Amino acid sequence: MSSLPKGIMVSGFVSVGLILGVSLASGQLRPGQEIDQQEVCLGCHDLEEALEARVMHAPVASGECTACHNPHVARHGGLLRERPGPLCAQCHSDVQRQEDRPIVHQPVAEGRCADCHEPHGSPHQGLLVEQSSALCATCHEEVESWKERQVQHQPFAQGRCSTCHDPHSSATPGLLEASGAANCLRCHQTDASFSAAHRGYPVQKAPCHQCHEPHASEQTGLFRESVHAPFESGDCRSCHSGPGAANPFATLKPVDELCGDCHGEIVLESITSPFRHVSAGGGDCVACHNPHTGNGAALLGKDPQAVCTECHNPGGAKSGAEGRYLSHESFDCSTCHRPHGSEQPLLFADDSVKLCGTCHTHEHGVRHPLGEDTRDPRTGNPMSCLSCHGIHRADGEMYLFEADQRMLCIGCHKDLAGR
Repeated sequence: MSSLPKGIMVSGFVSVGLILGVSLASGQLRPGQEIDQQEVCLGCHDLEEALEARVMHAPVASGECTACHNPHVARHGGLLRERPGPLCAQCHSDVQRQEDRPIVHQPVAEGRCADCHEPHGSPHQGLLVEQSSALCATCHEEVESWKERQVQHQPFAQGRCSTCHDPHSSATPGLLEASGAANCLRCHQTDASFSAAHRGYPVQKAPCHQCHEPHASEQTGLFRESVHAPFESGDCRSCHSGPGAANPFATLKPVDELCGDCHGEIVLESITSPFRHVSAGGGDCVACHNPHTGNGAALLGKDPQAVCTECHNPGGAKSGAEGRYLSHESFDCSTCHRPHGSEQPLLFADDSVKLCGTCHTHEHGVRHPLGEDTRDPRTGNPMSCLSCHGIHRADGEMYLFEADQRMLCIGCHKDLAGR
């Protein structure tokens, strides 16, 4: 039996379990006699492992089972006195206050404290259900692949996720403890060698993650997957003014002109195409590309789909609704769309019928009429695959706009509606 029992006095108003009520009625206990809650509860509930854990929840350590559980009846599983989130907040008011921050970790927002914390006892600090890096990886699956990379950021290698991330909430995306360089400079001192490695650039104002992977990399210095040739060679002045200039480290030309010195064909496409990508057509190359290091050969700031859905996700993160643009198989967006500019609407790589046909070769063998000779009566536009199918997602099977195929058909064929 645990050496941490808590005695309580029995009275007519004390409720410590149905077993106590029975005991009193049968004369086994007398008013004024001390009751050991743990002894009573452990008569049925096997919690010996939790009682022997290195880290123990305070109510368990003091034997106060009824601090969290109602011994008779409750509206919540485990006879909890309240839902887990509000129940935990009764003592952990600091976490409750954190929920007012702009970004709240989903388990915290949903009151799922037990997803991460053991309610009784744990071998891990903070009553975590697992060591922190393993725990984070249960949801953040990409963590496991990062562990295979050759160069690892020390906090990540040591499983200290909370060095950089707040596990409950933050004012900064990614649940970071601080924004931009401020998060990194909590550990990395800007001494002379640090400044020299950055060519004198004032990194205190820089978003470090634009060049460095914050977790792990295959590149020395935790650089991202691909390195821009001038940056790799240390030739900063081919793009920037020097540290002693009137406007230190400013680009020597407007961004599109500067990029066009090497990538002229792409920049020309972005400016002259009938349908231009807003960022590319406006010369804002760095909206998608990182000029120093990035992911893939195109030096993207993030993985391709993540780059696109930062803007093209009206049903996603910004609105809080379920995303629309993530479900047409697992394609890279550039499989169907030109990222800079196109001759086709919606930046399609080709005419929509031809484009869909590159993969869907067997569809419409006995096909619905398509093209200029058949007009959609609803819009007056040529009938195409997009007349009936959503590009990314729709209510019906095969991305049909209507789950009920008959309803889809009579949208045009109204003469058949009564049949």
